[in-house]
Amino acid sequence: MRSANCVAAAAVLFGSALAAPITDPCIPQLDPNPVARAAAVSARRDGFIYGPSLTGEAAPFPNGTLGNARTKADYDEWNKDRTIIDELIALDVQSLQAAIQTNGGLNSWQDYERILYDGQLNNTNPRGPAPGIISNATQDLLFSMERLSEHPHAVRRVMANEPLPFPLDDAITSKIVGSENTLQSLQAGNRLFIVDHSYQAKYGVATVVERFPVACSAYFYIDPESGNFLPLAIRTNVDADLTYTPLDSANDWLLAKMMFNANDMFHAQMLHLVVSHDVTESVHQAALHTLSENHPIMILLERLMVQAYSSRIVGEELCFNPGGHWDQLMVFNQFGCRQFVTDSWPVDGRYQSGYLENNLRARGLIDANGQSVFNSFPFYDDAKRIRDNYFTFFTSFVNSYYKSENDLAGDFEVHNWFNEASTLAKAQDFPQEKDLSKKILIEVLTHFAYATSVSHHSVNGGAPIASGTLPFHIPAIYTAIPKEKGVKDLMPYLPDPATAVLYLGFMASFNRPFYGSDGRTLEDAFDATTVQRLNQDTKSASKALLDSMQELSQQIRSRAFDSQGLSQNMPFIYRTLDPAYIPFFCAV
Repeated sequence: MRSANCVAAAAVLFGSALAAPITDPCIPQLDPNPVARAAAVSARRDGFIYGPSLTGEAAPFPNGTLGNARTKADYDEWNKDRTIIDELIALDVQSLQAAIQTNGGLNSWQDYERILYDGQLNNTNPRGPAPGIISNATQDLLFSMERLSEHPHAVRRVMANEPLPFPLDDAITSKIVGSENTLQSLQAGNRLFIVDHSYQAKYGVATVVERFPVACSAYFYIDPESGNFLPLAIRTNVDADLTYTPLDSANDWLLAKMMFNANDMFHAQMLHLVVSHDVTESVHQAALHTLSENHPIMILLERLMVQAYSSRIVGEELCFNPGGHWDQLMVFNQFGCRQFVTDSWPVDGRYQSGYLENNLRARGLIDANGQSVFNSFPFYDDAKRIRDNYFTFFTSFVNSYYKSENDLAGDFEVHNWFNEASTLAKAQDFPQEKDLSKKILIEVLTHFAYATSVSHHSVNGGAPIASGTLPFHIPAIYTAIPKEKGVKDLMPYLPDPATAVLYLGFMASFNRPFYGSDGRTLEDAFDATTVQRLNQDTKSASKALLDSMQELSQQIRSRAFDSQGLSQNMPFIYRTLDPAYIPFFCAV
């Protein structure tokens, strides 16, 4: 009997023609056939087993009859996209190699910009690099504002009562900031910020190609005069432990920013595994154990988990395997990657702490009222719009299926889901089942959708190839870092032509330029097909969600430089979270 139930459950799960007729989605207390419903949930629970985590110690990974079938199905679907993107990458790599050969190599900083990006990568990145990201790469304002747009997850305010992360001479600080400012006065005025990657010093270095590690910490500040967010100092935390500032030579300061970028790239790419893949997989696996296929919530969760369980398999197969992408390109090896995930999961994998405002407020980037502390915070502007759009949708959805708190109290499947998520599924900081309310359910669903879209694609979707451009954004340092200041030539620190092409191909593999034509972008998250079996209120909310996402997309696509050559007070145009371009799911 159990085997038959597993087959039936698998048929429903994968949409087989063998599946039994499905009634209208409903909460369990309204199901006309509760016995069959309970049997199907039990069969799925038996078929999905919590297996060991992949890529570090974080969320469990599905095992069991149905778990293995699900991961294989997700991988097969991902592989179809991989075939397409590999073909596009091959075309671009061929063009890049020909251009480099014609030029006689990459012989200057300008060659990296001109040869690698001028008319190249048209197949994998038809939008091209973010306007201004290359031409204005050496500007300090671009470097600092990338922390508030493309790489927003590591910056935090130095709190008034904490020890200063590292020292900086008062005379130097005053000369940069003006008006006799010191680190202490900036800290006391809530104007001092830190990005601290010093923890990376403990990770092992990849040896496929010789690279040299740094573990940079960087101070940023809000300028008292202009209000701009600007860089103040960068400390390498290794070897001679040099501290660089804008007062150093142009080459020294530019190298310092490049070294920092290598650390920040590693942080962003590894962090996204935790805050998107691990967070959503742990919660979804609990749902697979507790919610009926016929539960309205499950229908929406499944939509957001397209290809979800391919991601960590792909990582083990192509990225974090011996000799894989990380060993080939990044400074830290596969073991460092796994250690990062293990270290980060208990902190950055916390569910409620990951809510947009909770996270930014804890880092001192917004105030108690949710207002930004900066004169421009591009990531927050777009991320909040997307989160708010989702919140409005899920409010309508939850209120339509639960007319009262008593209706939710009677939904034992959702109560079981909450209980299992925070226990067996190991979801960190997930709301307790005893505290469940409509408000909390709306917040949970909103963050789930936020995690599969904003958390993932803000750093791992098309962003790396659109804004993580060479030669400024390097994945590693390719010659020994200086023991003293006075660098004359930056070329030895850059990847050689073969490595540069390999890196661009890898960055391109995150991009999915063809998703807009097949309904897999964020604006189509809950399309008509997904909600066709759901109630009318949800269908109306879905249409409103589409309209609001399209409106945001149009606004993002209309961004341009002002008379000062700035957009959102940045010397480049931020468009990473365009809902008409990025996927609604964690596309690898």
